[in-house]
Amino acid sequence: MKSHPKRAGGILQRQSLLSLAVLATITGCAENTSASLSNTTTDSASVRIVTSTRSVWGDSVARIESTPMLRIGAEGAGPHQFSFIGPALLLEGGRLAIVELAVNEVRLFDSTGSHLRTFGRRGRGPGEFGVISALHPKSRDSLSAYDQTEQRITVFSLENGELRTVSVEDLPTVRGRFDAFGAYDDGRLVLYNPGSSFRPDLAPGMQWDTTPVVVLDAGDGSARTIARMPSREQLVLEGGDSKLRQPAHGSIHAVADNGFYWGTTDRYEIRFYDQQGSLKRIIRRPVEPRPVEPAMIKAWIDQSLETVRQREGEQAIPRYQELYQEMESAEYVPLFYSAFVDRDARLWVGSSNWPSGDPSSRHWSVFAENGTWLGDVQAPPQLRIVDSRGDVVLGIWQDDGEAPFVHTHRLLRP
Repeated sequence: MKSHPKRAGGILQRQSLLSLAVLATITGCAENTSASLSNTTTDSASVRIVTSTRSVWGDSVARIESTPMLRIGAEGAGPHQFSFIGPALLLEGGRLAIVELAVNEVRLFDSTGSHLRTFGRRGRGPGEFGVISALHPKSRDSLSAYDQTEQRITVFSLENGELRTVSVEDLPTVRGRFDAFGAYDDGRLVLYNPGSSFRPDLAPGMQWDTTPVVVLDAGDGSARTIARMPSREQLVLEGGDSKLRQPAHGSIHAVADNGFYWGTTDRYEIRFYDQQGSLKRIIRRPVEPRPVEPAMIKAWIDQSLETVRQREGEQAIPRYQELYQEMESAEYVPLFYSAFVDRDARLWVGSSNWPSGDPSSRHWSVFAENGTWLGDVQAPPQLRIVDSRGDVVLGIWQDDGEAPFVHTHRLLRP
């Protein structure tokens, strides 16, 4: 590799569900942190800079209680069976909304795990989806689902299932591969473009591509570009073709009620912008990225080839081996993999697992709404965390080769 300069068992466990209805909010404790925990300054442009050197929770890492509070999953047909789980949300009253991507359904469960109703199905008609790429609350009594392939929004009533759709495919502002990555408190969706591997409009060389950030109103179907952000780093070749280095560097992004977060994986700096796209806050920690070492490259190639072997057979190995060994190598390991804002307005930032073959984050850093670093959370290797409220986390649990389950776990803070 060249261097480059610079399941399974109809199970529904019920334990204590009280905390799904009455949950302790810990965000407020961050407002009273001392100056020794974080240094906050304001520059001439009235941008608040929060630099955290210690966490509110102390030096110990929070962990996830091993026994789930709630476990939803089953064999055979029915709404409790899952095969490929997409977006999932904790809703008011302890309800859960889960997207099953295999059939493009949004399934609603109560706080005990009982199935309430199902919205949507695969198709192109009203109430149907090509791919549900995003699911967000529209209001206290409705959900908004974004269909990336059909480029339209479907709003479902949680009470009676009534729906309405808003098509955006003819809007020039969102023409192309746009996807929603969150929603404001008024239900407007926030979209970005993940990027393209063919960029004849860019000059040759290693550079960061950018994406417009678009606010989309599900009420009238209007869209407005509010910012332009760095999306991914790529090597642009003569003629417009491009290549990603390995490990690839890109961006993390998450939406809060009153704005959105954006950061790139090459530095520990996450920026918060208001609903109009104006920079308001910068979150920093003195964390440097790890250099990419030859052993990491070898581990990534070995794991990638094993995946090829399982999917395409031994005969495909030589072709991929040559491809991987000719790839450009990045100088540093990405700092982040993903991010989301939970029900208490806390920002969860997931660390990169590269060179692991499992890209999902297992180590998370949690920040209060004001930007203060609350602490870190270590998740079990089988658990993909997708939402949280108080001391409860919602996640997708999947053992190797087994069907996924929906879990809620208690967060055990130091």
